Amino acid sequence: MENLLNIVYYVIPFIILLGLLVFVHEFGHFIIARLLKVKVVVFSIGFGKELWSRMDSYGTKWKLSAIPLGGYCQFLGDADASSSTVDGNLDALSEEDKKGAFPLQPTWKKIAIVVAGPLFNYLFAILIFIALFYSFGRMVYPSVVGEVMKGEAADEAGIQVGDVIVALNNKRTPDFQTLSNEVSLSEGDEVNVVVERPSVAVLKADDMGVFKDKVLGLVSVMRERSPRTSVFYPAMPIVAHVLPGSPADKAGFKSGDILKSINGEPIKKFEDLYDYVVAHRDDEFEIKYHHPLFLKVRLKDTQYEENGVKIKRRMLGVRSQSSMTFTETMGFGKAVKEGFKEAYDLTVTTLRGVAQMLTGRRGGKDVGGIIRIAEMSGDISKTGGLLSFIYFMALLSVNLGLVNLLPIPVLDGGSLVIYLIELVTRRELKAEVKDWIFKFGLLIILAIMVLATWNDIAHLISRWFD
Repeated sequence: MENLLNIVYYVIPFIILLGLLVFVHEFGHFIIARLLKVKVVVFSIGFGKELWSRMDSYGTKWKLSAIPLGGYCQFLGDADASSSTVDGNLDALSEEDKKGAFPLQPTWKKIAIVVAGPLFNYLFAILIFIALFYSFGRMVYPSVVGEVMKGEAADEAGIQVGDVIVALNNKRTPDFQTLSNEVSLSEGDEVNVVVERPSVAVLKADDMGVFKDKVLGLVSVMRERSPRTSVFYPAMPIVAHVLPGSPADKAGFKSGDILKSINGEPIKKFEDLYDYVVAHRDDEFEIKYHHPLFLKVRLKDTQYEENGVKIKRRMLGVRSQSSMTFTETMGFGKAVKEGFKEAYDLTVTTLRGVAQMLTGRRGGKDVGGIIRIAEMSGDISKTGGLLSFIYFMALLSVNLGLVNLLPIPVLDGGSLVIYLIELVTRRELKAEVKDWIFKFGLLIILAIMVLATWNDIAHLISRWFD
């Protein structure tokens, strides 16, 4: 029974996930080729033995194959599915067929067709983000500490349950996903962490025998003036100074504290606090505020169990609050903007990791492959629910699009570089040169696949037996 459940949770979601993303990618190549009147001979999901096929009225063979680990579009005139070599019988084609042969197309058409696959992956992801943000709002685990693991990095640094982690190494961390990304991308074991500790004070205003009116004893930061006008901006709700012996001093306020609310009324600028105290001078005030802490934390490699799964990685040693938070739903315009921004942020994060690996500041142990994707898709389908699975699909679609744009021969990005060179030089590279370039690219891809598979197997062994 357990094996049957594992098939349901791990194998089936993985096949659906990868099959759909491959279809989106290859459909990008296909639809642009068809619009540009380039003939697609084969549209395949999967490799190896053919399981099903159908010929459409345009002469394209649509098929499903036995190994669901990718797919391809083969164009008329190509000798293989990667478009790396030209069919030796190209001259034997009729004049009509030559009009739709890929190798005989203008360079700009080749570029458009090659780029379409990765761009469709991006478009697919962005549409998912827009739909999720518009329907539900942004789904986040706020960077509020729900649990501190005993003896781990955060515990040793003094981080407490309820603390809000607002930045790591000068990068804002509005949610736990961003925090996790910044931890994994940190180049050293020691990181600078900015924490805001929520606090509550109950106090009454006092004239202190000096002032004509009752005061709390909180002094605001200096107001800034607009560089183009003489108008001053409202003072931020940050405490610059606490008067010695004042009610605020006795209540424990310190310089730098960030005011949040007074008797349940939000404080958006310092004047809000002043106006409320003046209007309710004899009342007792409950003020909620955050006290900032600037900590140096030494990260550790930590193994922990989450939903029955053993996980080991470098981390702060904190867990988020248990529930995912949905921000307020967005209007369509903002959802579109945030959808594009989400894809951009994921791209930047991935490129930062790749750059660190290429410059030697980061090892290759984080490179994962098909096994890791199957593992993650299974874990999410098992414990995360449908929305989490859909978000993961969008995230993976961005990564698939980005990886295919890398300038490695055999990938779309490698072909794009070749076509751009031909566009600039206005001459086609010799077939022998292209052949060597693609063989070199194939070696790179095989090396990456071996590394990824090795990492995946090592990860699984660690997960099962550590």
